[in-house]
Amino acid sequence: MAPPPGFGAVLETPEVSALRRRLHGRVLEVVSRMPRPLAEDVAALLGRHGRTRTADQGDLFVLFPAPVWSFLHWVPAARHPDAERLHAAALLLHLWDDHLTDGQLRPDLAALQLRTELWRCLEQDAAALSAAWGADPVLVARHTERYLGATHAPPTPVDLDSYCATAREQAALWTLLPRLLETGGRAAAGWSSLVADFAVAWRLVDDAADVRHDAVAGVRSAVWWELPAAGRARWDERARRPGGDDASGYVLEDAQQEGSEDAGCAEAVGGVLARAAALLAAAADRAAAAGEEGVATELLTARAGVLTSAPRPW
Repeated sequence: MAPPPGFGAVLETPEVSALRRRLHGRVLEVVSRMPRPLAEDVAALLGRHGRTRTADQGDLFVLFPAPVWSFLHWVPAARHPDAERLHAAALLLHLWDDHLTDGQLRPDLAALQLRTELWRCLEQDAAALSAAWGADPVLVARHTERYLGATHAPPTPVDLDSYCATAREQAALWTLLPRLLETGGRAAAGWSSLVADFAVAWRLVDDAADVRHDAVAGVRSAVWWELPAAGRARWDERARRPGGDDASGYVLEDAQQEGSEDAGCAEAVGGVLARAAALLAAAADRAAAAGEEGVATELLTARAGVLTSAPRPW
C-alpha cells in the first residue's frame, strides 16, 4: 500500500533543529508554572510526543512541519525567549484543543490546567512583545476571537473556498506572532500570510491523507467538497450505515475504473492536493521575491512531497 499524502521532509540545518528542540523547552517552562503533581503528569505526557531518541524530555514540535515554526529562525527578531514561548504556546494550544475535542486527550485536571497556563502565557508574552516592539496591542484579542470563533462554532461551509477560509481563521493563533513582528516593524509584511497559507495547505494535505477515515465517519472534509454530487451522496450514505467501519469503497489503490465512485474520490483527492501545492508554490514565490530563500526552500520542499503524492495511481 502506498504511503498517505504528505509534505516533503525538510532537511533542517543544525540551527533549525536546535530551535525545534528549544520550542519544546519553552513549553516545559510553561509546565513548570503548574502545581507540581499536575506538572509532572503533563511533562510525562508531552515527553511521549514526537521523537525522544535525541531529546530525553521529548521533541513535541517534530509533529509540526516546517515552516509553521521554523520561520522564527529566519526572522532575527523572533529569536527571543518571549517570542519562542508565545509561538510554542500558540501551536500547542491548537493541537491540545483539537485532541480534547476529539477525545484523544482525557479532559482531566492536568490537561485543562495546561490549557489555562498556555493561554496565560500567550497573553502575557504577546503583551510584553507588543509593548517592546510598539506593535498593535489589539492583535491579541483579535486573533484570539478569530481562533475561538472558527473552532468553537465554525460557520457551515458552502464550498471548498469557504472551507479553506475557516481553516485560515482556525490558524489565527499561529499568525499572531508574525503579525506582531510585522506591525512592530520587526519583520517585513508577508510572514503572517505565508504561515496562514501553509496552515491551509496542511489542512488540505491532512484531509487527503485521512480520506478513508473521513469517508467512514461522515466528515465533510475538503475531499467531500471536491467530489461530484454522486460522490458526496455516496460518502454521506456510507456514514449512515450501522456499524459502518469499512472504507473499502474508498480503497484508492483500486480506483482505476473510469466512472466509478472510487475514481471520483481519487480525482477529488488529486484536486485537493493540487490546491495545496498551488498555495505552497505561491507562498514560496512571495518568500523568494522578498529575499527569504531559506523559508522559500522549505516551502518548495514541502510542496515536492505533495506533488509526489498527487500524480501517483490511487
